[in-house]
Amino acid sequence: MTFALSLSVFCLILFYSVVIKGPLMFTAEILFKPFGKWLIPFNIIMKIIEEIAKPISLALRLFGNLYAGELIFILIALLPWWIQWTLGSIWAIFHIFIIVLQAFLFMMLTIVYLSLAHEEH
Repeated sequence: MTFALSLSVFCLILFYSVVIKGPLMFTAEILFKPFGKWLIPFNIIMKIIEEIAKPISLALRLFGNLYAGELIFILIALLPWWIQWTLGSIWAIFHIFIIVLQAFLFMMLTIVYLSLAHEEH
């Protein structure tokens, strides 16, 4: 699910890059940035790595934090029953805060990536 969310952000980035910059400027950005016309193959490789790293980092960051939070719940469930309720309720409150924070970070990075798609160099 987290990878699907990040892939949708990736598609939006590509869509807005082409729509805002135009197909010619988008192609020129891929071919000639950052090293000019002398290193076109290297520019293409760097652009591919850059664009693939964005959705992977978004997905892994969100998945890792969600997975770690749920794993702590499982570890709390292994404790004796009289401790479970205390630690479980404290962790549930903290986990809700962390989930909201991760959603905020995901959306902030999405906004940053979309603003980079609108930017002309």
